[in-house]
Amino acid sequence: MENKRKYLFITVIALFIVSFYTINLRFDPFYRVNGINNDNRMIIEKYLSKEEQKYLVENRIPLYHFMKYIKYDDFYLPYYQYYELLEKTGRYSTNKSILQTGNELATKLTGIYKGASYDQAKKLVEHDLEAGYLYNQNFDFDKLQIYYEMRPLYEDYSYVDDTEYYIELLKNRGLTDKMILSFFKQACANYSRYGLTTLMTQANNPDMFLIPDPSALLTTLSDQTYIGAYVPHNLVLMSDIHRLKYAMYLNNDAYDALKKMIDAMPDEIANDFYVKEAYTSFTDLQYSNPNLAGKDERQLGHTVSIASKSIAYQEFETSALSQWLEAHSYEYGFILRYPKRMASSTNHVYDAHYYRYVGKKNANKIYKENSCIEEYNQKEAAE
Repeated sequence: MENKRKYLFITVIALFIVSFYTINLRFDPFYRVNGINNDNRMIIEKYLSKEEQKYLVENRIPLYHFMKYIKYDDFYLPYYQYYELLEKTGRYSTNKSILQTGNELATKLTGIYKGASYDQAKKLVEHDLEAGYLYNQNFDFDKLQIYYEMRPLYEDYSYVDDTEYYIELLKNRGLTDKMILSFFKQACANYSRYGLTTLMTQANNPDMFLIPDPSALLTTLSDQTYIGAYVPHNLVLMSDIHRLKYAMYLNNDAYDALKKMIDAMPDEIANDFYVKEAYTSFTDLQYSNPNLAGKDERQLGHTVSIASKSIAYQEFETSALSQWLEAHSYEYGFILRYPKRMASSTNHVYDAHYYRYVGKKNANKIYKENSCIEEYNQKEAAE
């Protein structure tokens, strides 16, 4: 008898729980919404349409996802994920701008991509492409990978039109889609917007080779190669080195190596040393020698022209400084850029002044092979 009472009691409790849960589901549709309380319930019923309330319950959306927006007229609950996506970027100063952009983005994407619209939105927003997509009719999702590279160079969404134009130029040069993407990845990592613009001015010239990555240690330039207004990322002001003028710059690694090389020189040679030329900008070259602008290795930031304080510039070859450099510069990563009897390879007459930083490993090999950068590059490519 006692067991029967026990089972009856358990059954009654179970029925009560089921009945209570069913009643709550029926008469309190917000019962399963995370974060619900009496105050929030009143706000939800006031500001959400019946359609939105139903969407809230069916999808069990926690309140913290959208309560900060709920009182705005532009708020639409099914787009709450788009608002969150935009907010996380930190690019929007007001909730109103988040709602406006989120609504435009969600509406346009949903009309095209249906259920995949949010995934497409993430691709856009994570790379700051949403404005370009919304406000430039030429935006093409097939070019997303290239937009990813181009966007950081721009303050506006004109990257869309430039991308279209540059792709057309590169296709006219015979580049495949894979080659074009590779070109953009390298060029956008190395050039500013202006630098890339100047580089592409020669894209219509089939006789000119465009260099997308001039930062490589063994890059060589000639009349048939072009780097436009390229500026190395790691230029530093030269100091503690005798030089022709105060404001002279060099690649950071080349500068450090140059200081070590000068420190290693005998005192009488070091005291005779000064840098006559170092990094030279595209603008300066346009002013002094327009034919060399975009084609001169001094733009790379790895080249120095060295001169003697005690001997005439034209007689530098005979100085103890010049002889020391020819014998020891490779130990510090430098090579004589235009050696004797190599004009056919370098396309430049012998010049005792110009030294090029290529790194210790490369300099050792080039020196021991009595070679130059061009011959070394050809040999490496053949192997």
